[in-house]
Amino acid sequence: MNLRAVFILLTVLAVLSPAQARGGYIGLGIGQSEINHGQFDETGTGFKVFGGFQTHPYFAIEAAYMNFGEPSENRSGTEKEYEACAAAIWAKGFWPITRSIDLLGKAGWAYWEAESYTTPPGNPTVKQSWEGNDFAWGLGASFNPGKKLSIQLEYEEVNNDLDKTALWSVSGLYRF
Repeated sequence: MNLRAVFILLTVLAVLSPAQARGGYIGLGIGQSEINHGQFDETGTGFKVFGGFQTHPYFAIEAAYMNFGEPSENRSGTEKEYEACAAAIWAKGFWPITRSIDLLGKAGWAYWEAESYTTPPGNPTVKQSWEGNDFAWGLGASFNPGKKLSIQLEYEEVNNDLDKTALWSVSGLYRF
């Protein structure tokens, strides 16, 4: 993977940094990724790093780097592995259910990269690469035990040339 996705994320965070003096937050999440492409349908361990600025009690702008891990499979001796990552910018909405629980929805745009490695028995590895940018969306819930901390459960999906690239995650969020 090249660093273009990380560069885009850092650029977005630099643009948002003056606004983060009031209402800003950062977070880190880990979870299960899912990559589907043709007959390949596997899960792996993924993570995300994100930050944003809540401009309104019901609205935020968020930037994230998501790594979908390296799910792999072995079929009849042929090893296949995928790697995927994305840098995204989201418009994020909050719908309060109780004083400490919110439902979340987000839509945005992501720059993504994906690679597959196929190694047939006794043959060299064949690598394929894809990259582009496309629509991304997510849904989730947030538990807010205090003003500074939140725990979020989220599902995020990035549209791309693969059939599906998604991340189910649990995240810790800190507001400053």
